Amino acid sequence: MAEKRDILDDLIDIQADWHKISNPFGDIADSLAEDPSKRKVFNPADYKEKPWCNSNRCLRTASERDDVCSRCFDVCPTHAITIHKKSVNVSDDLCRKCGLCVAACPTEAFLTRKHTSRSVYDQIARAASSYEECYVTCTRAIKRLPKGNEIVLPCVGLISKELWFSLLADYVNINVYLPVGICDKCRTITGEDAYVDAIGTAEEWSAASVGLEVENGKLTHELTREYKRSQFVSSAIKSTERLLSRTNPALAGAQAVAKKISDHSKRLDALQKQLENAVGLKTSNNRTRLLTQDRKLMMGALQHAPELAKNIDLKAPVVDSSLCSMCGDCANACPTHAIDIDKDGNVTVQNPYCVNCGACVTVCPDDALTMETFDASELVIPDKDAEEIARQKAKAKAEAQKYLETGKKQLNKVGDALERMGDDSKSE
Repeated sequence: MAEKRDILDDLIDIQADWHKISNPFGDIADSLAEDPSKRKVFNPADYKEKPWCNSNRCLRTASERDDVCSRCFDVCPTHAITIHKKSVNVSDDLCRKCGLCVAACPTEAFLTRKHTSRSVYDQIARAASSYEECYVTCTRAIKRLPKGNEIVLPCVGLISKELWFSLLADYVNINVYLPVGICDKCRTITGEDAYVDAIGTAEEWSAASVGLEVENGKLTHELTREYKRSQFVSSAIKSTERLLSRTNPALAGAQAVAKKISDHSKRLDALQKQLENAVGLKTSNNRTRLLTQDRKLMMGALQHAPELAKNIDLKAPVVDSSLCSMCGDCANACPTHAIDIDKDGNVTVQNPYCVNCGACVTVCPDDALTMETFDASELVIPDKDAEEIARQKAKAKAEAQKYLETGKKQLNKVGDALERMGDDSKSE
């Protein structure tokens, strides 16, 4: 439903129209005055980066087996990835810097500085918060410097299903911009299947959808109502105030969006601390558990939308203790250390840390582990501090109600006594 307009919206439109009339050739003049040597031009290489691999996180190197995972091999369009013993290598000559291996690896063994899950989320969230529509696209589709609401990636398949889910749970105006024929002629031949699968899964989980735009002429770059109102109000305040933070009214909307992104980051960090307090940071063998960025973003979305947990279909390992010989192969094969075997031989799985890869099931020599669907509501971590505050408030409210009832009874008794005194004086 469209938001109801008020006088502030009318004033914003008048201001925008006045700027167009008062300076009709402003953009042209600025372009002509710009130093050509400093003018920024579109370069696809600016949006790409060769991934590197943290071999310690690789399922193959951890288990020393080739049959536990092949996701990076399957998705790489040029077969640029090789694994030799404990080392994972990405060929400089063959790598297309598409980033598909980054999204495909469940343990986040492949990394780039530009395209971590957190940084990509922040880029898209910033655009989705500032503009009416946000577009995720690739270098072959855009072929020009992007607008503020266009997020350019080496390939749309770089975004994992967990990251798509967290975005769709938080925003309703995210689109993919890919003109017809772009993917058909792309040499990153596995990219289309990767993003179709990731988006499809995320849409099922979130009960939301990603928009699709195929025509450049239909892209819109309109700022959101909230963003424009923030700018206008700041401009009005500037006329009477000279606070440093408001010296540039145009930054007011951006500052509000930046605070929103910062608050989201703080909530994720707080979530991780809550999880560590709930299950412990380390295993019984003193191994530090690893919470992947994708899982953290997914859990962050579920914290404020727990009803979506029922849509999520994930499988986690379940242990049959009667078959387990406590060999420890499963724990050694888990780079996130979601599996723990204590000194008494009890095997436990912490589902928030589990990336559902199934490597532990593959390496188990006793067939004591099976992958079974688990309740995703387990990924909603209770905030003990908030629960304690709520409990204290409820207790205080109950005590206040108790005192109120006691006070009412006392007042009723006084009232009855006064009434009797009145009756006695009348009888005399």
